[in-house]
Amino acid sequence: MLEEEYVTIKLELGTAFLRRDSLERLSRVDAMIFDCDGVLIDARKSYLAAIKETVNYIFSLMTGLRIEERFLDELIYILKKGGGFNNDWAVSYAISLLALTVMPEEAKEEFMKIADSEPFKAANRPLDRVRLFGGISKRIGEKDLKISEEASKGLTELVERASSSGFGFFEKNLFSNDSILSDLKFLCSGKKFLSYPGMVGESPLITIFEEKFLGCKLFGEVYKIGCVFHEGSGLIEREEIMIKREILQRISSLIGRANYGIASGRPFFASRYTLRSLLNEFKPEARVFLEDIDRAERDAKQKGEMVDLSKPNPYSLLKCAKGLMPFDYVLYLGDSMEDAIMVDLANKVERRYLFGGIYDCAIMKDRQIQDFLEKGADLILPSVRGLPLVLECIKEGRTLA
Repeated sequence: MLEEEYVTIKLELGTAFLRRDSLERLSRVDAMIFDCDGVLIDARKSYLAAIKETVNYIFSLMTGLRIEERFLDELIYILKKGGGFNNDWAVSYAISLLALTVMPEEAKEEFMKIADSEPFKAANRPLDRVRLFGGISKRIGEKDLKISEEASKGLTELVERASSSGFGFFEKNLFSNDSILSDLKFLCSGKKFLSYPGMVGESPLITIFEEKFLGCKLFGEVYKIGCVFHEGSGLIEREEIMIKREILQRISSLIGRANYGIASGRPFFASRYTLRSLLNEFKPEARVFLEDIDRAERDAKQKGEMVDLSKPNPYSLLKCAKGLMPFDYVLYLGDSMEDAIMVDLANKVERRYLFGGIYDCAIMKDRQIQDFLEKGADLILPSVRGLPLVLECIKEGRTLA
């Protein structure tokens, strides 16, 4: 949609955009559902950093080189923009695998020697496989990677293609792409090394990610095994809560009651760890986390159905909304395109869902705002902290001419 189709309100952290033809429905919102990362929790220094640290740990292991952080930000943004990569493990895997295409030729040769060796074929544990590649970085030496313009363009195009296909078709499209035929055997070996999807303790990629995100103490508590690739505290300790109890109370007075839920692909234990007592402000029957989605997928599998219930599938939103009934309209607050797509899909079931896009924690704020505008979001605002003022303006009709 065009920006002219929105009313704007200047807030402390930035501009709020209110879609003109959604104002009447926004005034009737009496239930709210929140995403966690980027909405309730600032995860830029945790989950986002974990993606970049995981990718560079693996890339450095195999090449002795590192990918520049700004370029990684660009790749992550492109991948998430399409709406088919909501899982940060999947994002880490896709970028790690595609990044192999820009490895120096000498590193590729060393990699293939190891991948074709009997010790690699016999290695089952992540640590065993990772140790085999340690010699590559020692032979090449560590320095910042300066990717050529041509290689950068090629990698960006591969990521854009992956974004448009979504994770469900990522590997199928990648391995049938003529442009990577020369690297096909190489990428197949890379896939075997990364072992995604997989379990913590089995997949090097997932194990590295979780160790860096959780830190050794929390990692041990959750998975009952010790850290292998990381020492000390985790990136989760850097997270900040983006909303206060007082703000939720102000919102309650504006929508008539405390009627809040959470629909997130984040694990419950990680959400509880960061939100602590604030989690009690959200109805227990209206909370859906990664574990709930996994459980529903397992139940479906036992019935012979193979389904992917993660975002943008509306399963978590619809299940959460049941715990908030009765309501007139639900406002879902998310920070990504898959969140917006999820709301669209929920409205195909019942047209009682509105989408509010949050952009203050986005990798590229201006581009995120533009994406939300083009998607036709009902509401766009920098932070949930601005919700009370925006709701007051909607209820009273102030500055909305």
